[in-house]
Amino acid sequence: MVKGINHVGIVVKNIDDTLSCLKEIFGAEEVRRTEYPMMKQISSIVRIGDGCFELMEPTEPDGPAGKFLDTKGGGLHHVSILCEDLKETCDELESQGVQLIGKTLEGPLKIAFVHPKSAKGILYELTETSSMEEE
Repeated sequence: MVKGINHVGIVVKNIDDTLSCLKEIFGAEEVRRTEYPMMKQISSIVRIGDGCFELMEPTEPDGPAGKFLDTKGGGLHHVSILCEDLKETCDELESQGVQLIGKTLEGPLKIAFVHPKSAKGILYELTETSSMEEE
């Protein structure tokens, strides 16, 4: 079951510069910052009111965020959808013919992505962990 929008992922050149801007304009607050070596990026979860962004800064040019920055110059990368049960949601979507990629159902970071070809060109991340929760 889908619970709602979790966060909006944005690829940026520099998290600190973007965070400073968001703090100044919107009073944003950084919830946490995590490095993901396997994805070659650093992510910052930023709270603005009742919603949040994931700012994604590449650490290497050949990771997903680095390639996105190189080809698109940064910007909106994905919309994260919060699910009650990720495995159940993935099974249901796949039974409907929706193509999923990057599916990781084990470990602390349980995520899957709906391939943009299955979603009118938009990349959706599925997760059962709320970005608003502090570690």
